[in-house]
Amino acid sequence: MRLNLINIQTVFISMFTLFTSCELDLSPVDEITDDKAFVTIEDLEKGRVGVMAYYGGFAIVGVTDYASDDLRYSSSNRGQGVNVHDWTYNASTDDMGSVWDGNAHLVDAANRILEISAQFDPEDATVKKTIAECLFTRAFGHFEVLRAYAPNYSANAIGIPYMKQSVISEPARLTQGEVYQNILSDIDAAIPDLDQFVDGNYWVTQSAAYALKARVAQYMGDWDMAIEAADLAISTGGFRLAEIDEVQQIWNDEVADDVEVIFRKEILSSRLGDYYTASSNQDIYFHPSHSLMDFYEDDDIRKSEYFGKNDNGQDVVKKHDGRASGSMNVVDIKYFRVSEMVLIKAEAYINKDLLDEAQAEIELLRSKRITDPDPIDMSIKSLAMSVLQAERRRELAYEGHRFIDLRRWNLGIERVDEDVPSGRQKVLESGDYRFVFPIPQDEIFANGNMKQNEGYSN
Repeated sequence: MRLNLINIQTVFISMFTLFTSCELDLSPVDEITDDKAFVTIEDLEKGRVGVMAYYGGFAIVGVTDYASDDLRYSSSNRGQGVNVHDWTYNASTDDMGSVWDGNAHLVDAANRILEISAQFDPEDATVKKTIAECLFTRAFGHFEVLRAYAPNYSANAIGIPYMKQSVISEPARLTQGEVYQNILSDIDAAIPDLDQFVDGNYWVTQSAAYALKARVAQYMGDWDMAIEAADLAISTGGFRLAEIDEVQQIWNDEVADDVEVIFRKEILSSRLGDYYTASSNQDIYFHPSHSLMDFYEDDDIRKSEYFGKNDNGQDVVKKHDGRASGSMNVVDIKYFRVSEMVLIKAEAYINKDLLDEAQAEIELLRSKRITDPDPIDMSIKSLAMSVLQAERRRELAYEGHRFIDLRRWNLGIERVDEDVPSGRQKVLESGDYRFVFPIPQDEIFANGNMKQNEGYSN
């Protein structure tokens, strides 16, 4: 059953006037106080729905795409994402705060409902599910911030604050070891009380929790955990990869519930595709890069589904251009897909020197995307990693992975000449500090204990 989260959201939003810093404040003006808003289990259920309404995810897709090598600057761009694309951003660049602020709102909403849930019967099924979904949400929101604003995983490297309460405070950045442990603890605590499967995959399920755990384990380099969690993400909900003739349905939001999409948010009016082409006047802000478009075999279904032409014959990003019927660029955002889990397993097998197993995963995915796939050579580890990296780029383009993947793999960016107009930036060296986004300036001002990332000034 598909729920219209936007209509119910108003009950929840009336509680919150949210401020900019991670320890978001509750306004004393024009609010519905907790004791008046949450009297019954039914009230708590509405609060649970309200938390779901705070899920975003557009920002990390759009901003990391701007910074990657998967887009090329358009002459009709009027400044959208240019600082990010040229790697000239700093703590005051508007786009740099979007991932932080959106997920801070999400985490704060989850923490408020967790605190309210304590006043109800802990054995009630709705209460248990509410707590579980909010624990997952807290882990999800923190991890989105962590992967954008913290360097590659090392237990003692700098992380981010981890907010477990909705309080006014000035939290310091924890070590990554501490942050990852908090994330994994919240996920593990959530799993037993989550539904195994829900119609439409619009709610948090056990499969979604395992998918998040697999992604977290991948970033940590805990390859055994990554394989186990990715397998459970697929099997628990009974999911499978889309066949070639079903791939279009993924991006038109018409695919069957057990195919490909593990967790998504129903979008009724927001426009993910506006990061690339404006729905208002069809101005192109960024074209797909030639280096990416040329990366696909001719009989790869992804080539025709991810890229298109406008009426003037110009290349456009098609992947998020909307449903078969409906408004341009209005499409559900997919947080976790089966193909990502397959690729996580393949990367894990490579790092465990199980190259045959890794090749089997890659060949499975390619058989579902390419009519007559070319042979791949994964006989030695370096070749296997190159194949894996190429396939992640092809499959997960425009889903918020490419830029961060390059950082994870300690690779740089060198845009090809035909993707770089005169005067635009072409190279970002491996290890450059700009692979980690700056902490937003508003957060620095609001929190005296917040330390800026290396390379940026306060």
